[in-house]
Amino acid sequence: MPSAPSARTPEPQSAAAPAAEREPADRPVELPGQPGQGAPAVRVGDADRDRVAGVLAEALAGGFLDPQEHAERLEAAYAARTEAALAPLTADLPTGPGEPGTTAATVPVGEPMTALFSKLRRGGAWPVPPHSVARARFGALVLDLRQAVFTRHEVVLQADSFCGKIVVIVPQNAQVYDTGSALFGKRSLPGARGSAPGPDGAEGPVIRITGRSVLGHIRVHRAGSGLHGRLLEWLDL
Repeated sequence: MPSAPSARTPEPQSAAAPAAEREPADRPVELPGQPGQGAPAVRVGDADRDRVAGVLAEALAGGFLDPQEHAERLEAAYAARTEAALAPLTADLPTGPGEPGTTAATVPVGEPMTALFSKLRRGGAWPVPPHSVARARFGALVLDLRQAVFTRHEVVLQADSFCGKIVVIVPQNAQVYDTGSALFGKRSLPGARGSAPGPDGAEGPVIRITGRSVLGHIRVHRAGSGLHGRLLEWLDL
């Protein structure tokens, strides 16, 4: 008699097979900003902060901000790291993002002047924009405004000194206001006090100096004749 076919023992299935079916190896990886995850914050750079500082300077010159508000917003602008931190600083200003057809880039901002481990002197008949940025880092920066051409009657000079020195020489008839701060630094502005009429009796420009001195020195001289003028020449200022 032919023998009965023997029963085959079923092969055991791998325990990993069901898991592989539930979680395919080629499952796409979720990246930041995709559905299911929060969008990443967009970071900003120095150019973005300078543009916002220009808007704040324009608002200060136009009377939309008082010096205290301007100082607070300016400090927050240069401490901002993302667009979400910058946007509220200009949202309620006429030249801010909340105004249709205008952006922060429309505000004239001068090219930053930086003295890094060196000495930089700016003088002569150079145009002073509504908002200027002067930085001294382990260096000396001299800004001579005696023959400068002011594009606005009121301008803002942001002077930031870190282990450096910034010297500003203002015209004799200029009105100077200091709204900056110092941290382990020095701000001596004897030239900011008082003003005299110009040669033709005209009122001089208004210069608001902001910024911070950290382990540095910011000093203002007022142009004049006599001993004071000769002292400036002897110091090569």
